[in-house]
Amino acid sequence: MNTDIKKGLMGVTVDETSISKVMPEINSLTYRGYAAQDLCANCKFEEVAYLILNGELPNKKQLKNFEKQEKKERKLSKTILQDIKKFSKKSSSYGCCKNSCQYNGSRRQRNKR
Repeated sequence: MNTDIKKGLMGVTVDETSISKVMPEINSLTYRGYAAQDLCANCKFEEVAYLILNGELPNKKQLKNFEKQEKKERKLSKTILQDIKKFSKKSSSYGCCKNSCQYNGSRRQRNKR
């Protein structure tokens, strides 16, 4: 058994991905080879989402189609909307979203059985 004590996560590899990389030599996090600072300064959220999912920045036509498809996927089911309405008005929007998605996922699992 390894008894070395590591401070924080320095030197610990959790996973590897081709999507993002920490680049200490330029003090940046990169996504698909683009510095996060550059993406934040020059791109819309949807452009970066397209980059992460497809491996390249979209042209105007690809972005328009991606945004159109993404907007179609935003609609929430009646069940999820009913769940959200049951939450306290003091609940955070993140908490409501997380809890209704978890609840909906468990409901789907029960329906598969």
